[in-house]
Amino acid sequence: MEILTAAGTMAVVAAVLFLAWWCTRKLAGGSAYRGQSRYMKVIDRVAVAQDRSIILIQTGQKIYMAGVASSEITLLAEIEEDDLVPITGQTESPFQDVSFKELIQKVGGKKKNG
Repeated sequence: MEILTAAGTMAVVAAVLFLAWWCTRKLAGGSAYRGQSRYMKVIDRVAVAQDRSIILIQTGQKIYMAGVASSEITLLAEIEEDDLVPITGQTESPFQDVSFKELIQKVGGKKKNG
């Protein structure tokens, strides 16, 4: 009899947790990243730290690279669609002999002082 009571209690707790989760999703309208836009879309995203990522955003015919942190978004570069090359299961980076600073300067198009 005690086993049935324990199982019943577990079922009620599981049902309450499920209903709380379901109501939260319905009230919040799903994930913030699922929102649809008529004029732009995120075409790729890569996490570079716990709360930082780099994203590619397409607006019409233009593609922008932006750095996203928890408190800000920074435009890094405008990229031509022809410059995008899909990466497929590479084990070695084609940029292994290039420093990060050189890559940023190449993407940014000009060297910044400071």
